[in-house]
Amino acid sequence: MLYCPKCKKLYNDGTERCTCKNKKLKPVTHKNTPVTVCEVSGVDRERVRAALEDAAIPSYEIKKKSISYEPITGGDIADVYVVVPYQAYEKAYDICVGIGVINPDDNSVETEEVLKDINSKKSDFDKNADDFMEMSSSKRTLVRIVSGVLLIAVFCVFIWGVDYLIELIKGLL
Repeated sequence: MLYCPKCKKLYNDGTERCTCKNKKLKPVTHKNTPVTVCEVSGVDRERVRAALEDAAIPSYEIKKKSISYEPITGGDIADVYVVVPYQAYEKAYDICVGIGVINPDDNSVETEEVLKDINSKKSDFDKNADDFMEMSSSKRTLVRIVSGVLLIAVFCVFIWGVDYLIELIKGLL
């Protein structure tokens, strides 16, 4: 599998150059190689970002060369490429199809070949699966609640400790 180092789009092995500025393609050699899962703008950017975040898939955006209306609208509505690690491409693609950002009928055979290639290489990339464990949404919610309670407890202990020290100092004077 090959990808463009500029826009991070995936291509099958028969392609030599990317459509963006005719860049030479490089092979995907690592499971964390950043690749583009979709191209979005406006409200879809927020939908994709939120969906990938909920699925615990790390992602970032690469802005395309286009006009930004941020000073007028208060938000950037420019087109961007959403980039994810190669090992998470299949899951991110399914999420984007699920929220309606990608229409699977409009995609070329190339996308199907990319997904097949990812499935064939999964065993190679899953060798380090012990390093990364996905957290279920219920477990993530529990961790957030416990973290919030512990933060409140730390603040209370700090405030009570300061009050105790002030009363102790007052008693000495």
